[in-house]
Amino acid sequence: MEGEPVEPDVLVIGAGAIGTSTAYHLAKAGHRVQVVEKESGPALHQSGRNSGVIHAGYNLKPGSIKARYCVEGSRRLREYCKRRGVAVEQGGILVVAQDETEIATLKELARRAAANGVAARNVDGGDIPNLEPEARGVQALHAPEAASFDARSYVHALASDALAAGAEFLYDRKATAIDEGRAATSKGPISAKVVVNCAGLHADRLAKRLAPDVRIIPFRGYYAELVPARTGLVRSHIYAAPDLRFPFLGVHLSRRVDGRVIVGPGAMLAFGREAYGFFEANPRDLVATLGWPGFLRLSLTPPFRRLIRSEVRKSLSLRAIGKEAQALVPGLQAKDLVPSYAGNRAQLVSRNGELVDDIVVRSTRRAIHVLNAVSPGLTCSLPFGEHLAAAAGDLLEGGPPRAP
Repeated sequence: MEGEPVEPDVLVIGAGAIGTSTAYHLAKAGHRVQVVEKESGPALHQSGRNSGVIHAGYNLKPGSIKARYCVEGSRRLREYCKRRGVAVEQGGILVVAQDETEIATLKELARRAAANGVAARNVDGGDIPNLEPEARGVQALHAPEAASFDARSYVHALASDALAAGAEFLYDRKATAIDEGRAATSKGPISAKVVVNCAGLHADRLAKRLAPDVRIIPFRGYYAELVPARTGLVRSHIYAAPDLRFPFLGVHLSRRVDGRVIVGPGAMLAFGREAYGFFEANPRDLVATLGWPGFLRLSLTPPFRRLIRSEVRKSLSLRAIGKEAQALVPGLQAKDLVPSYAGNRAQLVSRNGELVDDIVVRSTRRAIHVLNAVSPGLTCSLPFGEHLAAAAGDLLEGGPPRAP
């Protein structure tokens, strides 16, 4: 009947970086696409609450999905931001080792960088101040292609381009369930030929039976920042050598495109998927976390228990964050730090108690579910969204979706 709404070819759930990129590429390909977002605008959770770093890909395991999309995504994201007038500044990342054991970590990162095709070079301790005058260490790895950018403005630009290509965004509308080509929402059901679930912190709940072996456990990434008078301590990005047992990069100092220098993030267990304050909690989310067998198994491992104890201290004390930062920049003092913002990471944990370290995508005949697009998901967003659009196109044509 004339006047009835036209069923979209593809319904995308979530207007973060990956959902918006997927919609943009679908619309460019000529598909009718709608995006459902529970917030009043795009990028209000993971895609807008982060370090604002375009990662180079030196730390990702060769052969992983993240490594492939990050390396391509880094180049494309920098080019896109420059073309669209989104603030971006390429100053590189310096990963600093403090002792001989951390030099071994740098060697592994250099190996990964070479395997992934990422530009990186070793820096002797005496040469570190040539790149970062206030940083100190016994050795470092420099990845010059890393950059700072305005992440939220990037997603807004991408949403604008998606709209111009014909996509429709339905804000203030929460998706509550997906049943093949039909999504229940807070304002009534929407039918589509294909649904793509890019719901971030809530993606596993929408996937339901496709995710019985994994669950999203939120980790709170909290930041301090340097007082304005002390931002000169950092030129670009100074990172500690990471603990490669975990998919977290540890405390680092990063100069944002707005001139602020943030120190963080932590990796504290969050008491709710959207609980951004230390004392905020969502009872449903907390029960789901504590009752997940995988989290219980993970919490029994000594390295993870040590990590949580350390993160609790840093959550409660600027002095504890300052101590870690001071190892990288000795001239920094605790009084130079003030509290800043926080964002939650949608970290997938398997039933076996493993922190899943790569992108996970699962599909049915009429739905695609993105379950683990954590850092550097933002850097991956352009090529990964392009892939998801192509995979949705495969389903529209009646075939199986291509592998990521």
